[in-house]
Amino acid sequence: MSRFSPRALIFDMDGLLVDSEPLWHHVERAFARARGGEWTDEMALACTGQGIGRIVHIMGEHIGFEVDEARDVAELEDRFLAHVESLSLKPFARAFLDEARGRLPIGLASSSPRRLIDASLKRFGLTDHFDVTVSGQEVPKAKPWPDVYLRAAERLSVGAEGCLALEDSKNGVRAAKAAGMAVIAVPEGDGAAFEEIADVVVRSLEEARALVRLP
Repeated sequence: MSRFSPRALIFDMDGLLVDSEPLWHHVERAFARARGGEWTDEMALACTGQGIGRIVHIMGEHIGFEVDEARDVAELEDRFLAHVESLSLKPFARAFLDEARGRLPIGLASSSPRRLIDASLKRFGLTDHFDVTVSGQEVPKAKPWPDVYLRAAERLSVGAEGCLALEDSKNGVRAAKAAGMAVIAVPEGDGAAFEEIADVVVRSLEEARALVRLP
């Protein structure tokens, strides 16, 4: 299996470092029910990585309510933040970040809104582990477009070709590859579905770390 010698690391957050997918699914289901509809885990998984603004429009089309993006995104954020203390880190996330800290520039490229990124990192005391953090709300287009990764690389002052991205979703892998980066995928489910789009597919962050040469 390939090993990587990147000049910078860029991590996704939800589902990769933070085990937030169960909470997101709960929040989205509750939001949908409040509008008279149902939102299944399968629907939520299909939208993983696309950004909360895009998701509320998909929900509006599916359920049949009129979307007010600012209002609806704020409500989803509020529902999530009300339960942020229930989040947990994914196995080996802290160890990987601790080991890489200070040895390579580290960025975060997340589809989550800024206040959710900040609250999640603060929850685990990880804010200072990242040299830059970029939200999908801060670029013209969220994943699967490359904007969030390109912005993170620009702010790290490292060319995209020198960055290694770590992702758990197909949309995230597509975004990083479109930016011109190498990608290690750490999917929750069937890794075979990622083999054609990621450079390497592994089962855990521990396996991912073993493939990265740190200075």
